[in-house]
Amino acid sequence: MKKLPWQNTLFLTILCLFGTIGLKDMINIPSHSLSYTNSLLSILLLAFWLSGLLRLTKTETWENLSLILTPCFFFMLCLSGSMAAGVQLDQAGNVDFSDWTLYVSVLFVALASSPVLAAIIRGLEKYTLKRRCFAQGSLQSNPRSSKSFWMTFGLLFLSYIPTLLASYPGFFVYDAEAECYMVFTEKYSTYQPLLHVILLGWTLRLIYHLTGSYNTGILLYTLMQVLVLSACFSYEIYFLRKSGVKHWICNLGTAFLALFPTVSMFVCCSTKDTLFSGGVILFTTLLFELAKDADTFWRKKSKKILLCISMLFILFFRNNGIYALLLFLIFFAVCYRKIWKKWIATIALTLLLFVLLNQTLITAFHAEKGPIAEMFCVPMQQLARVYTEKGETLTEENTETLYNLIPQVILEEYNPKLADNVKRNFLADNFKAAPLKYISLWLRTGVKHFDVYVNSFLENTYGYWYPDTVLDGYRGVITAGREYEDSCYFGFGTEQPGERMSLLPPLERFYEKVSLEIYQQKIPVISMLFSPGFWHWVFLFCALCLLIGGHKKQAFSLSFIGLLYLTVLLGPIALVRYVIYLFFAVPLLLALVFDPGALAGDGGCY
Repeated sequence: MKKLPWQNTLFLTILCLFGTIGLKDMINIPSHSLSYTNSLLSILLLAFWLSGLLRLTKTETWENLSLILTPCFFFMLCLSGSMAAGVQLDQAGNVDFSDWTLYVSVLFVALASSPVLAAIIRGLEKYTLKRRCFAQGSLQSNPRSSKSFWMTFGLLFLSYIPTLLASYPGFFVYDAEAECYMVFTEKYSTYQPLLHVILLGWTLRLIYHLTGSYNTGILLYTLMQVLVLSACFSYEIYFLRKSGVKHWICNLGTAFLALFPTVSMFVCCSTKDTLFSGGVILFTTLLFELAKDADTFWRKKSKKILLCISMLFILFFRNNGIYALLLFLIFFAVCYRKIWKKWIATIALTLLLFVLLNQTLITAFHAEKGPIAEMFCVPMQQLARVYTEKGETLTEENTETLYNLIPQVILEEYNPKLADNVKRNFLADNFKAAPLKYISLWLRTGVKHFDVYVNSFLENTYGYWYPDTVLDGYRGVITAGREYEDSCYFGFGTEQPGERMSLLPPLERFYEKVSLEIYQQKIPVISMLFSPGFWHWVFLFCALCLLIGGHKKQAFSLSFIGLLYLTVLLGPIALVRYVIYLFFAVPLLLALVFDPGALAGDGGCY
C-alpha cells in the first residue's frame, strides 16, 4: 500500500471521482435536488480532494501515514455508512439494504477519506510533540490548581444563575411531576430511581409545609443540583489544569460548560439524568487520573472516596447505569488485575453500600417493583413496525398473539421514533403468563423480516449517531403546557405543581427556541455543537487517536461512556438528556484532541 496503488495518480483520480459521486448519498438534500450533483461544487470538491491525496502520497510522510490507514479506513467506513443510513432514514424512514450502489458509495468515500483522517491524526500528534515530549507524562503538582478549583467552581455556579432566573423556579420537567406524585400519594415504585424520587419529592413536600410554596421547593432542589454539578465540572477542569493541559483548552472547556445552552439548561433541570451524568463525568475523570498514575491514586483516601461517590451517583440515578457499570467493572478487573488488592475493597464497599441503601429505601417506602416494559422497547417497536409495514404477511394466529401483547389500537398508532405508546400499553401480565410464546413470535417474525427489524432499531436511535438530523420524536406532544414543535431538543416547560415565573423573559424565549423549534440547526457549524451525533463521533475519534497512540489505559477510561451509550440505544426514544454526559465531557474531549500527551502517563508523546 506504500507504493501502489496509493501513489498511482490514475488510481487516486478514480478513487476521488467515485468518492465525490458517492458523497451525494451522505448529504441530506432532497433526492430530486440538483444542488450538488449538477453543480460546480462537485468539481471543486474533486479537485481539492485529489490534490490533497496527491500531496499526501508523494511526500516522505506517506510511510508514516500508511501505518495507520487500516484503523482510519474502518473509522471512516463506519462514519460514511452512518451518514448514508442517516440520510435515508431522514428522507424515507428506512434504509434500502438492497441498493448495492449505497455500499459502493460508502466504500469509495471511506477509501478516499482515510488518508486524510490519517494525516489529521498525525498532524495532531506532531502539534502535541512540540510541547510535550520533555514532560515525561508525570502528574506534576501545580501550586495554583487547588485555588483554580474554587475559582472555577464559583465561576460556573454564577454562570448558571441567569438560566435559573430565566426558568424560575427551574426546568421542572421529564417525569418530575410523576416522581412528586409518588411522594404526595406515598405510592412508590422502582420505575424511577427511588433515591431521586425521594430527594426531589420530599424537598418539595417539606418546603411546601414550611413556606406554602412549591416553587420555593423546586428552586431549593435546583440550587442544590447546580452546586453538585458545578463541583463535578470544577474537578474535571481541575484535573486538566493539574495535568498540565494547555491553558487555552482549559479555559475553552470552562467557557463551554459555563455558557453553552445545552449544558446550562440541563444543569438547571430536575431530571435524574443531570445528577447521573455529573457522576459519569466525575467517574470518567477519575479513570483518567487512575490511568495516569495508579500508585498515587490508590494511596490517596480522597480519590477512593470520590470514586465511591461517583459510582453511587451512577448506580442510584439511572437504572441503565447499573448494567453498564457492572459490565464495565468486569473489564476493569481485567485491565487492573495486577493491582487488584488496591482497588478491590473500594469497589466492593461501593457495591455493598448501594445494595444495602437501595434495599433499605425500597423496604422503608414500600416501593413496588417497576414495570418490565422498559426493557422491551426495541422488540416491541420491531413487532409494531412489521405489523404496520408487513401486516399482511402475518398469519391470523400470529396477529392474534401480537394483539395479546400490544393492543391493536396502539399498533395502528405506531411511531417509528417513539416507543412510549407500545411501552405504556404493553400487556405485561400476558407476557409473564407465557413468555416463551411471545419470544418465539418475535424470533420467527424477525427471521422473516430481518430488514424491518434493523430499520426499526436504526430509526429509533439514529438521532444519537447521525449528526445532521433533528430530534423530533415528541413532535406534537404537549408537556407542561408546551407543545413540541419541529424539535424536542429539551423539555422546556415547568410541570405541576410548579409554576413558571421567568425573571429574564428574553433569555427564556431564547431557550424556548433552542428547545422546541428548529432554531440553532439553521446556523452552519454552530448547529453541530448542539448535535449528540456530532459529539458521538468526536468521542470515537478521541478513542481512535488514543488506541493508535498506544495509550490503551487512557482509551479504556472512555469505555464506560461507550458501554453506557450502548444501553441508551435500547431506550424508547433518542433524546439529548440520555446522552447529556457527552456534552459534560467536552473539556476532556478537547484535551484528548489538542493535547493528548498531557493525559498520558508514559511521557506524553505518541
